[in-house]
Amino acid sequence: MIRRLFLAGNLIFAPAAALADTQQDCSQVEDLDLTLQACSEMIGRDANVAWAYNNRGFANARRGRHDRAVADFIQAIQLNADDPTAYVNLSSSYSSLGQFERAVAAASRAIELDGGDAGAYNNRAWAYFKAGTAEKGLPDALRAVELDAGRANAYDTLGHIYETLGRRMEAVASFRMALQRNPNQPESLAAMKRLGAPP
Repeated sequence: MIRRLFLAGNLIFAPAAALADTQQDCSQVEDLDLTLQACSEMIGRDANVAWAYNNRGFANARRGRHDRAVADFIQAIQLNADDPTAYVNLSSSYSSLGQFERAVAAASRAIELDGGDAGAYNNRAWAYFKAGTAEKGLPDALRAVELDAGRANAYDTLGHIYETLGRRMEAVASFRMALQRNPNQPESLAAMKRLGAPP
């Protein structure tokens, strides 16, 4: 009788443990294949898990599958319209697809939801820059740096905007700040070379 209860207990708790493992795998970012598989499994179990769509979209974006990522981020937003992270991620994928107006709109919504999200300001600044309206992106780039001074890509965005606006010294200083935070920031390294400035 005790053995039956013990076995029954394992049968009850085994699915919960498996679910916890799947949730953990869906939340990690080191192994993108595992993230994609686990998040898809989570969604297969319950299609109303917004964060699983967001995490799967993030993994798809890291793989360069931005069309798939956009679909996942949109589904995450449909399930939880108040999650600024999904809008930030959507903005980034829209920029990667060259859909800069949509990128600006998604980042703007993220800022409405969380005015302290440096990533949202940086994404909107980058989208403005890529759309050819760098001057519109300058306040956002400055705000991103103000909110998170450790963010290399925010300094990189600021550098690109300053360079476009003809403010070479400020551009070089911004790219140097990016490289201090991430010595392998490819865009900043290329910019420093292009500007003839030592990193």
